[in-house]
Order: sequence, then structure tokens, then C-alpha cells
Amino acid sequence: KAAGTDKKLYKYLENKYQEDLEEAKSLSPEQSSLTNIISPFGPLTQSASRKTLFYLIGTLNASFPDYDFSSLSANQFVKEPSTNYTIKSINTTLINVGCPAGLRTSRMWDVIDNIINIDECDIYTYTPDAESDPYEEDGPVWSFNYFFFNKRMKRIVFFTCRCVSNLDELELETTSDNGFVFGDVEDDEPVELEYYPTSQHALKGMAIGGGLRF
Repeated sequence: KAAGTDKKLYKYLENKYQEDLEEAKSLSPEQSSLTNIISPFGPLTQSASRKTLFYLIGTLNASFPDYDFSSLSANQFVKEPSTNYTIKSINTTLINVGCPAGLRTSRMWDVIDNIINIDECDIYTYTPDAESDPYEEDGPVWSFNYFFFNKRMKRIVFFTCRCVSNLDELELETTSDNGFVFGDVEDDEPVELEYYPTSQHALKGMAIGGGLRF
């Protein structure tokens, strides 16, 4: 049940939706039809669809308290086609930056599955623009944001990862205090990985080789 800040956010989003409906009534039939496009969560005319948007925005606000994501729209999220596709995509990314052994020994997906029951989840991605990207100031090489949402359990795991270059900051024989440098400084561009699952207490033992920070 929403309370406090979450209650204010839900009320704000509901009011914003009603305002958009009123605005749509003044448009021509052709223009008005554009407001009825199905969102990644289903028709926004349904309360359950709008609540999913509220949950994801609320999760972003809680994860990045210095940012306000209240103005995000549903079309800034994408529903992933399948669980297997998502897991393979994440695994491929982490393997490519030097974590194959860590993925096996940490049993990362087993731990996440125990928390969220992955097979029951709807999975969404958020691809921010420059104005709504909390990582933008650090100039990431790449980043991704996944939400594993289990409606039955009323639980979300937010899985976000970024890669930033330390090339301008690192000396040849030093590494960052906040992460692990992958790659040979002389041959490859060194990068720092930071990995923030939502349930920090439950996943605290999953750090891979010092390269992933919770």
C-alpha cells in the first residue's frame, strides 16, 4: 500500500494521466488516436497498467534519490520478449567484460531467482535520454537497466549496471578504490563496473572478483 512519498507520486501520476485524457478530448480523431497506443504495461486506461508504471518510477526514485523520474512516460520503457533472452543478454555483457568464472561460482541467477521467482516475472528495460540518465555525468561507455517485476509477490528487483572509463584517472599501477579494473592498461581501455541489485542485503555475497560493487 502506497504511503508517504509513494502515495504522493501515485496521486501525481494519476492526475497527470487525467490531464492527458482531457487534453486528448480536444484533439482531432486522428490525433486523439495517438494517445490510445498500448503501453509496455498494457492499455493505460486500465488501473493495473498505470500502477506498473508507478512501481517502476518509484523504484528509480528510490534507487537514485538525487533524481526525480516523475515525468517519465510509459514509452520510455520496453517489455522484454522473454526471460531467457534477458538472461542471455546480461550474461553476454558480463562475460565480455571479464566475469565468466564469477557468474558460475557466485550462482547469481540462483540467488535472484530465490528472491523474485524469475519465471513469474515480467521484465522491463528503461533506456534513458540524456536528461533522465542518472549516469550521464560520469559519461558511461554503456549502461543497462532491467526491472524484474513479480506481480504475485508484489516485488521488484532492479538490476542496473554501468561501464565507465578510467583511462584519464588511473595511473598504470593503480586501481580505483570503488571498483576493479578489467583489461590491460597498455592494450585495452580499462573500465570500472558498478552493479546495484535492489535487495542489497540478500545479494551482498554475490560480488564477483571485486569487480562488482553493491
